Amino acid sequence: MEKTFAITPWKYALLTTCILISALNVLFFSCGVVTWGASLCVYGGYAVALLGASIFAAAFLGVYVSLKESYKYSIYFLISTVLVMTLLTAYFFTFSSLKGTLLRQFDDRVKRLFEEKSVNDDTMQPIHSLFRCCGLDGPQDYLGKEEGALPASCCYSADCTKPSNINDEGCATKAPRFLLLQADINYYASIAIFILQVLSLFAAFFMGKARKLIKTKDDETPINEN
Repeated sequence: MEKTFAITPWKYALLTTCILISALNVLFFSCGVVTWGASLCVYGGYAVALLGASIFAAAFLGVYVSLKESYKYSIYFLISTVLVMTLLTAYFFTFSSLKGTLLRQFDDRVKRLFEEKSVNDDTMQPIHSLFRCCGLDGPQDYLGKEEGALPASCCYSADCTKPSNINDEGCATKAPRFLLLQADINYYASIAIFILQVLSLFAAFFMGKARKLIKTKDDETPINEN
C-alpha cells in the first residue's frame, strides 16, 4: 500500500506561489505593454496582454485548486500551466532578441515626433505625458525658439505658471532610460514567473497526489457494522 503524506504543506505552497505569480504578472503585463506600445509594436502589445491574461487565468485556477483541494482540478492546473509556460518561453526568447531593436525604434520615434512638432500640433504630447520630460534636451528646446512658450504637456497638470511644475529633463535621455527600466522589469519578471510556475507544478502535483491517496485510503477503510 502506497504511503500517504500531508496535504496541507503542498496546499499552501501552491496558494503562495500562485499569489506571487499574480503579483509579478502585474509588473510583467504593465511593463510589457508600455515597452511594446512605446515602440509602436502593436502586435507585441497584444501578445504580452494576452499572455498576461493567460498567466492570471492559470494562477487563479491554482488558487482555486489549493482552496478546493481537488485532485481533478489539479490535473487541469498542471496542463494549463505547462501550456502557459510554453508560451512564456517563446515570448521570453522573442523579447530577448528584439529588445535592442525596440529601444532603437523608440529613440527614432522620439526624435521624429520632435521634428514634426509645431505651434498648433504638439506631437510630443504622448512622450511628455508618459515620461514626464520636455523636448529633446529640456525646456530650452522650446524657450529658445521663436514662439518662446512651453507646450502644456511639458508641465505637471498642464500648469506652466509655476517653475516647480515644469519637467526640466529632456526626453532624449529620460524617456529611453525609463523605457529601458520597463523592458528590464518585463524581462526579469518573466524569468521569476517561470521559476514560480515550476514550483507551482511540483506543489500541485504533490497536493493532488496526497488528495488521491487520502481518497483511496478512505474508500478502502472497512465499515464496522454493529
